[in-house]
Amino acid sequence: MQLVPISPDSRERIQECVNKFGHTSDHNMDWFIDSVITSEGEPVFVQWPDGTGLLAHHYPDEWRIWSDPLCSESEMAQRISEFATKVFEDKNIRNVWCDDVSDLIYPALRENGLNLEPIYYSLFWPVLDLSKFSPALPGGHFKEMRNAKNKFYKEHKLEVADAKEFSKEKLRKIIYDWKQFLPQNKEDIYDLRYHNTIDHNFRGFVTSRVLIVDGIPVGINAGYDVPNKPGRFAGIIGIHDYSVRDIGIVFYLEDLEWMKNSGYAEVDLQGSEEDEGLEFKLRFGARVERKTDTFCIKK
Repeated sequence: MQLVPISPDSRERIQECVNKFGHTSDHNMDWFIDSVITSEGEPVFVQWPDGTGLLAHHYPDEWRIWSDPLCSESEMAQRISEFATKVFEDKNIRNVWCDDVSDLIYPALRENGLNLEPIYYSLFWPVLDLSKFSPALPGGHFKEMRNAKNKFYKEHKLEVADAKEFSKEKLRKIIYDWKQFLPQNKEDIYDLRYHNTIDHNFRGFVTSRVLIVDGIPVGINAGYDVPNKPGRFAGIIGIHDYSVRDIGIVFYLEDLEWMKNSGYAEVDLQGSEEDEGLEFKLRFGARVERKTDTFCIKK
């Protein structure tokens, strides 16, 4: 097992591993690199002699594993076990977090005798067959959503621009306003990743669009292709500042319509807990494809 710092020379090596073994919508080299939680975080690629790998972030007293290891399903738990054993040799490391990894991994690690904290939270990941989505939102099932969309477009003008060609300062303001609206006691608001992505001009993204309402930029929709899932898109970023009534519904529909018009067959709608967010996604006919857990391995 080798710990490989991110560098211009190692990027090709990492991308080759992602291209061969990637299978989740978080298996994107650039999104992984940009998604450190704090400025102290260092993205590191972990690779085994057989070419399999693991994406992780190193912090002063802990490591955080990013999505599933890049290997076969049967090897994932063993790769994490080997990695945790290795990094715990550093006296400064107290925790290894597994962030949004397959729900098959936790019980397998428990059998290996690792010191596991209880599961912190679990997410359910719906995938939508875009042939089931119509931008017209027909039928009584979508009546309320359809009325909200029609009312929005009667009262407001929506424009869409390429985020890569847009003012970085204005994009950062969208992120700032989004964060300010969220409850101040809400945990796990990781906004640094969005600022990093803006600074790096949305590298690794197939599309990045600024949504402008009545001349004011108020939202960002962005995403990329899922590795080894032909025709599948991942809607990674969907952020707005909550400044206009029903803006969330309208921007969500804009994203789905862009995907459908771009020729994608399906979309990974990203993970949600068992809450209203998951219920909303399932209304479109999406099916839950996988479940993930987030938990901590203690030294």
